[in-house]
Amino acid sequence: MLAESRSDGLRRDLTDPHATQRRTVDTVLAVSVAGFIVLLLPMSAFRNINWDEFYFLSHVHAWLNDRLDRPMQTFFVHGFGWLAQIPGHEIGQIVAARLVMVAFLALTCRAIWRMGIHLADRRAAMFGVLAFLSSGFVLPHGTSFRADPIATGLLMTALSILLTSRMRTAQILNVALLSALALLVTVKSALYLPAFLGVLFFRRKEDTMPLRILVAGGLSIGVAAGLYLWHSAGLSVAAGNETGANLREAAGTTLLSGTLIPRRDEILLWALLSLPALFLVGMGFIEARPKRLIILATAFALPLLCLAVYRNAFPYFFPFISAPLMVTAALGATRMRNSPRLPMLLVAMIASGACQGLLALSEGNAAQRATLAEVHRLFPEPVAYIDQHGMVAEFPRQGFFMSTWGIESYRKTGEPVFAAIIAKAQPPLLLANRWELAQAVTDGNSRPGALLPEDQAVLKNSYVHYAGAIWLAGRELSGAGSAASFTVPFPGRYRLLADATVLIDGTSVAPGATLVLDGNPHTLQAAAGLPVRLIWATSGEATKPPSLPDSGLYSGFWTL
Repeated sequence: MLAESRSDGLRRDLTDPHATQRRTVDTVLAVSVAGFIVLLLPMSAFRNINWDEFYFLSHVHAWLNDRLDRPMQTFFVHGFGWLAQIPGHEIGQIVAARLVMVAFLALTCRAIWRMGIHLADRRAAMFGVLAFLSSGFVLPHGTSFRADPIATGLLMTALSILLTSRMRTAQILNVALLSALALLVTVKSALYLPAFLGVLFFRRKEDTMPLRILVAGGLSIGVAAGLYLWHSAGLSVAAGNETGANLREAAGTTLLSGTLIPRRDEILLWALLSLPALFLVGMGFIEARPKRLIILATAFALPLLCLAVYRNAFPYFFPFISAPLMVTAALGATRMRNSPRLPMLLVAMIASGACQGLLALSEGNAAQRATLAEVHRLFPEPVAYIDQHGMVAEFPRQGFFMSTWGIESYRKTGEPVFAAIIAKAQPPLLLANRWELAQAVTDGNSRPGALLPEDQAVLKNSYVHYAGAIWLAGRELSGAGSAASFTVPFPGRYRLLADATVLIDGTSVAPGATLVLDGNPHTLQAAAGLPVRLIWATSGEATKPPSLPDSGLYSGFWTL
């Protein structure tokens, strides 16, 4: 019987003009999906690190060192405390975390595949997976160390269980836990609600299935609330970081900005990069029959409506919000199973994904590695520092979070902050890894900038350039030929950099020597016009500063 069935299959293949094409397409599909997953491994190690990946990591270290002061959207720290044991400072830790994100992306792909099989067949399901991987920004951002890949993997897995399983007790509990964890990782998981409601409608006539799905939903809310209370109880929440305040601020900034389609450029670029996948999705809507399948496909597309008002629809957001939509691509592949255009779409998807992946890989992180290596050489132990977002995640960052949102809030308040920060925390390190900081320490208040003039002036007068984006506490002085008064930003050990010996407080100090200065006024006596620099003496060896880039730490439009 087995021999006969094989012979029958062979004869059908020989007489079917589309059989060879299907086998070729199947092979190319499998190889391309596997190739994209493999490509993510070197990308994890060498791709340029986005600034908010450092910020995400800084929460883990803040939690480990009892500095975490906000409960909202920080529950993920409980799963990543082990990163502190990874060698290679922040870069090594983010590489390890990105490999975990690859696993979450694989979960997302598996969920798309499972739902594709349920709605169509295995071959069509593989097209859905490739459509997702090759769509805009998935390869460059789908495995970044941030909340989105985690939530996507959890939510898509929950959707696949809801759609394809019999929802027994274990599966109800799995859906509840997965959904709860996704909501704890990021509140924007709520944007998937239409997709979940679509599955509920799709299975509404299956005996007790609607009740089972609703029980899973109710349990997920209860589990999320319980875990959130447990998480927040262990934190000392700072003023302004309360849950209610964070929710109001997030909603007001991201959803209620008053601008229609605030990220037009990103949406257009995503659509262009996703054209082959979107064509399959369109075919999927044509294929969708009966009514409940049309409604399911529509429900999977509805999360994208948030793009009309969502302010933070940066490239990294699209792998999260578009994943349910790509399930419909499997239906499109079913409709085009014998179409000569299907292989052309396959080639186009491969080309889009490959170009995105290789471009992202070319935006290396060598400058970031070198900068952080020098910071840790200068400061073997953590010190307070100022930067945009927490690039030195192991150190306690000072100042407000300098996202576009943070800068806008700071300017609306109109109150200078850095004089008080420097006086209280005495941070010896400043990383000029955002334009606003670089402009302040180079131009001071000599020309308008994003920071208030008072803050520009205090930063300009408190830090001197060391190398690249690294600035250390100190003062730039000039000899007056007679005794002149000066102060340093805060007490500590400073190194003299000058071309000749000078007198400080009446004591001769040779170039390269270190001296302890307090916060009182001091006197400098040096030849008229002689440049004199007092720079913080670090515990690292006094060597010639390395050659580091002072810009370009974050490269390309992938950093948006």
